[in-house]
Amino acid sequence: MSDEDFRKMINNYFKNDYRERGKVKWNGYFLSDHTSALKNEVQNKNVVTTKLPLMSLTACQTILRHASANYEFVTVQQNIENVEGNLVPNITGLVDGFSDLGFHISGKYIEFENVRAVVK
Repeated sequence: MSDEDFRKMINNYFKNDYRERGKVKWNGYFLSDHTSALKNEVQNKNVVTTKLPLMSLTACQTILRHASANYEFVTVQQNIENVEGNLVPNITGLVDGFSDLGFHISGKYIEFENVRAVVK
């Protein structure tokens, strides 16, 4: 079979015989991703964050700057409550950068005025 015959056979197959399954093909991926996202959401909703001792802003900033300079992971607890009156979940990660009013950690921006505690 020549290359030209092969190309004609392939083109004919895709023009006349091939049936694209479209959305059906991808539903398995979406379903598993959606299911795992729902499980994570339920877990995060049911987590009650234990309050850490309140730290001074200077102490928090010192730990954050040291962690940033040394590429260390820290856990930040914000003094923000959800609708049930519980603290929002802690954020753990690397400090990505600072601004005058706050800092970036794990892709989120946190203002210094909302920080309750920082631990390594």
